[in-house]
Amino acid sequence: MLSTRMASLADIPAIQRLADAQTARHHACDPRLPERIALPSWLVFTDDATCWLALAGRRPVGALSAMHERWPPDNPLSNVFPRHYLRLRLFLAEDAAPAEVLPVLLRCVEGWPGARGVSGRMLNVPACDAALQAALRAGGFAPYHAIAYRPMLPPPPCPPVDGLVIRAAANGDVPALAGLLDESWRFHAAHQPAIRLSDSLREGCAEQVTLLMGGGGHQRLLVAERQGEVVGFFGIGLSVQDPQVRPAFFVRGYYGDIFEVAVRADWRRRGVGRAMFQAAWAWFARRDVRGVFVNYAPTNPLSSRFWPRLGFVDAWINFWRA
Repeated sequence: MLSTRMASLADIPAIQRLADAQTARHHACDPRLPERIALPSWLVFTDDATCWLALAGRRPVGALSAMHERWPPDNPLSNVFPRHYLRLRLFLAEDAAPAEVLPVLLRCVEGWPGARGVSGRMLNVPACDAALQAALRAGGFAPYHAIAYRPMLPPPPCPPVDGLVIRAAANGDVPALAGLLDESWRFHAAHQPAIRLSDSLREGCAEQVTLLMGGGGHQRLLVAERQGEVVGFFGIGLSVQDPQVRPAFFVRGYYGDIFEVAVRADWRRRGVGRAMFQAAWAWFARRDVRGVFVNYAPTNPLSSRFWPRLGFVDAWINFWRA
């Protein structure tokens, strides 16, 4: 029989031990994942967050933290994630069964006054943890967002697209690129009911495109152009993953990161995306990255097929329940 209680700062060492054991298990089933993660107190105890322990007798066998995440309408991520939800983080002992511990801890969240008024809960889990995913599905959660990974192997062959030119973006491209991003986010939102698009979406798209063009040598915005018309873009950059300094998705190293991708509706499924990925891969290869990762929505019927065909495999899955 499990009992629960609210955790305190004095429980941080015990929660870190749970995190260490769980992270080691996940690393063993997927060596791309961190071997150990730092667990700073701010991750589980702030004015906007709290944590609960599940105990077998006096021994902690699980911990679940809940933190408010808010994305104001002028933040580009407000078009990717819900505006206000609870970000959950779960840590389980080696002998703890997710199907037994998770429901007990979730009941603590439901009884927390801080859970009122949010649109839902989100929990990020490794794609290799089938038992935890099954427990989440049994609790009404469904995949919302995925982080997929691809090692730096040569990309699959890409037939040339007649007249297509891949080049770096220029300032004059901003209106066309903002239109493509607007179209892309509207398509994404149409397949994810939890999304509320900003009323100033078009202006936000222009700002986001400008940001993607910045970053010096650490970012690049690639444009696909045909006969003077912009038909797609790839926003890419570099990422340093260091689990000893901050929570990280992968083992320590230097990675490529694909931020934003869009192809004009009338040019989809004609090889434009593959051609842009070829150019992106060449840019990453010159910078000696360990691998490349991308965030995509499993509910999106285009991206959920596109990335696996390029050799990307899910590493993490965000599960969501309203």
